[in-house]
Amino acid sequence: MIRIPESLEVRNAATTFFVVACIVCVFIRMASVAIWCVAKGHGVDDTFVVEAGLTVVSDLILLCIIGVVSLQIRRPTGALSYEPVATALTAYSVSALALLVFAALVPNDLMSGSPTTYVGVLTSHIVSIASFGISIGLAGFLALVFICRRHTRARTYLFIQFGVLLSIWLCSALTPVSNVFNVLSWLLIMIGGVLILVNTRGLDWLTTTTMDKKVRLLWLTFCGLFASIVLTAMFLTSTDSYVTASAASFVRSGEIVIGSVNFFGFVFFLRLLFSTVAALPNSGIVDRRSYEVESLAHITRLMAEAVSVEHLLKSTTALALRICRAHGAWTEVYDGKESRVVAAELVHPEYVRVLHANPIIHKLISETTKPIHIQSMDEVSRDLDTVAVRSMIVVPIYADHRRSATMVVFSTVDYGFEPDDLRLLTAFGDMVSVAIDQARLMEAALAKERLQKEADVAREIQSSLLPRIGPNVEPFSVHSVMIPATEVGGDYFDYIRFSDGSRGVIIADVAGKGIPAALYMATLKGAVLAEMRVSSGPADLLCRVNETLMGSMEKHSYISLTCVQFDPTSCVLRIARSGHTPAICRVRGEVVVLQPRGVAIGIVPPATFNANIEQVEVAMTQGDVCLLTTDGANERRNRMGIEIGTETILELVRTTKVTSASALIEMMLLALESHAEGTEPHDDITLVGIVVNTIGEIP
Repeated sequence: MIRIPESLEVRNAATTFFVVACIVCVFIRMASVAIWCVAKGHGVDDTFVVEAGLTVVSDLILLCIIGVVSLQIRRPTGALSYEPVATALTAYSVSALALLVFAALVPNDLMSGSPTTYVGVLTSHIVSIASFGISIGLAGFLALVFICRRHTRARTYLFIQFGVLLSIWLCSALTPVSNVFNVLSWLLIMIGGVLILVNTRGLDWLTTTTMDKKVRLLWLTFCGLFASIVLTAMFLTSTDSYVTASAASFVRSGEIVIGSVNFFGFVFFLRLLFSTVAALPNSGIVDRRSYEVESLAHITRLMAEAVSVEHLLKSTTALALRICRAHGAWTEVYDGKESRVVAAELVHPEYVRVLHANPIIHKLISETTKPIHIQSMDEVSRDLDTVAVRSMIVVPIYADHRRSATMVVFSTVDYGFEPDDLRLLTAFGDMVSVAIDQARLMEAALAKERLQKEADVAREIQSSLLPRIGPNVEPFSVHSVMIPATEVGGDYFDYIRFSDGSRGVIIADVAGKGIPAALYMATLKGAVLAEMRVSSGPADLLCRVNETLMGSMEKHSYISLTCVQFDPTSCVLRIARSGHTPAICRVRGEVVVLQPRGVAIGIVPPATFNANIEQVEVAMTQGDVCLLTTDGANERRNRMGIEIGTETILELVRTTKVTSASALIEMMLLALESHAEGTEPHDDITLVGIVVNTIGEIP
């Protein structure tokens, strides 16, 4: 096996070396064949020494081609995806078609396996090298498919497949000795096809591929199937064709190796075809989910760019119309008792005023306190038969604890929306609410002094975004506190609810200082609100948040975060972290520092982030505690500049006896202030305490 160099410079140098060596060997072989076969009129196999020499040169040429293919096929960093498969199918199909056209146009100038003219020497070498090059490229792609399976024995299966291919060639070479070897070679070809069928099952990426890509992949797969069928039949069954004779003259029994590789490719393409067809029914759902994620990311970027509230509302209304396939949408804002339409899609503001003139519709839009989905206006009142609006979704938007706007999407047919539409628009409303709060805080900060405004904005953002009441998740007692420093910071905690209804808590620290850190904290809250309703657990939530925020953060910005899910039934904590301070737990009298794997949000792309996230479980019992902190806690300094350190906090957790989370937090704050000796904190301090206070019957 050829080892692929890591650095780009070494890879390029190695590729150049192989290409130059291949060209030199080709010229040497062509000159040797021309002199021996054309000038002297001998056959290639007339003399053993000549045939052996040509075989060695042929092997060197094939080795160079293998080297180039190995260098050009990048080492896989994750599961198989659409792009490399589509590229490989396109290259294979076009190359095979070009080979067949070229072989059909040039005259058959081989007699008893040897060329009779100098033109025949050139054309037979072109056909031979092209045949082997296409097959080696296909073999490299199939090897990549094997490795991308993410199976512990993937490389072992790859070596077995290589052994089968080598055995096929040996049996074919020994066929003149006995017909048993011919039967055995065909049996090995069938076994190799079965191995390909069994070991190319990593096609789950098809389920998340959009419809247009699946249609394109179907077309490319048909082309690959056709090319592989033609080449397989030509090299395995047709010994009289010019292409087969050229390959056989290049390497003895080389045609069966080419035919076998193309047969293996046929098996994979056939499996890919059926898998793609099977994945077609869910394409609409995939397209919708993909557009939902893109829309949430777009809104997040707008929030991070601090655009005006009116521009954000117009963009959100347009996205809501397209995603829900509505017939019209608008957003109205409230200034005191007056309402004003700031964004309208496929509906005139005057018609909105006409709808508000109807007291029933006005009450639905203006007095609802939570998002509602009206599937048919007949369910509201029979007096609305003449109204063009037949179904609608109304999402109230709150800012600073008061109704500030309402988003309405409608359809002119009954039952025009799906339940998922309400979920998505609710997430839109939550993010817009955060954006409005963010915008208003920024407007208030502009009226103050520069130094004072940063501190005021940070405190207002943190006070408006942080929860005031802890969740009730018996037997767990949960309490949290955030103490801001004198400068603007980005610490954050929140209580959340997952898709299955279970509760959880998150704690986060945004890198950097000043207004950008506060804005990223607000953006993080919007992303969490949008993604927690579809997340199954801590690790899943962190992966979704990273995917949403990845494209909207600056290069040097990142967010460390820890998420905990409560399981009251079994008294278990599920914990995942992304580069955050480790969690400290005292379980049955022993202190445990939990540091699951995870990269901070905004640093690496989703594929790398998802591959490195880890979720752990901690079984708790009565009296056990868990403490989550930001780095401002263990880095709390005294007058001498000495930090309290992690060991002191570990000792406090080990020795303290508390019956509630609030008592645990109070004890920690007293210890921090005692160490600080009255000095101001240099960084925000956030503490989340979890204590198991009472346990009933645990199954």
